[in-house]
Amino acid sequence: MQLDVFPNPLGRARRAFPYVVVLQADIATLGRERREFVLLMPSMTNVPVTEMTNVPVTELRGLAGNLDAFRDRIVDAIDWTFLGA
Repeated sequence: MQLDVFPNPLGRARRAFPYVVVLQADIATLGRERREFVLLMPSMTNVPVTEMTNVPVTELRGLAGNLDAFRDRIVDAIDWTFLGA
């Protein structure tokens, strides 16, 4: 589900980014390609989020939460990252 939070399955990046957030829309959850695009959440709250990567859905385990309550802020950050607005 979009905006679900999982522990970072990428071992070498886990210390800096302990969690990943699913960005892919729920409508795109068909087949094995779902949940491929995630946002890496830094371990320090005052560090801006500037990293995006892809992770296979099979690597996402142990749902830690969901950020639906922050959807507007996340979408604004994505818009700023790609559009500068």
